Amino acid sequence: MTAIDCARFLVEDPGEVVAASFSCPWCLAQPRHAVLEVANEDGIAHCVCPTCDRDFDVALHPGQVMRLSLAPPMSLRVHFGRGLAA
Repeated sequence: MTAIDCARFLVEDPGEVVAASFSCPWCLAQPRHAVLEVANEDGIAHCVCPTCDRDFDVALHPGQVMRLSLAPPMSLRVHFGRGLAA
């Protein structure tokens, strides 16, 4: 089962705070990459924990999607998926 969380960062937050929003909900390790899918400006980042190997998703509002598109944190490689089904 994939856990779903919501991102807790502001667009103007430093990269370390943005990266911390993607911490694993089970062990708090930070993933190395996320696959971002966007629909109607909202997004979901699909992540896999490098420590406990669990899948989890992070919901994003439009400002957070823009931040990840333009200035992702250095520690998180962001890939763009096909988009969410409407």
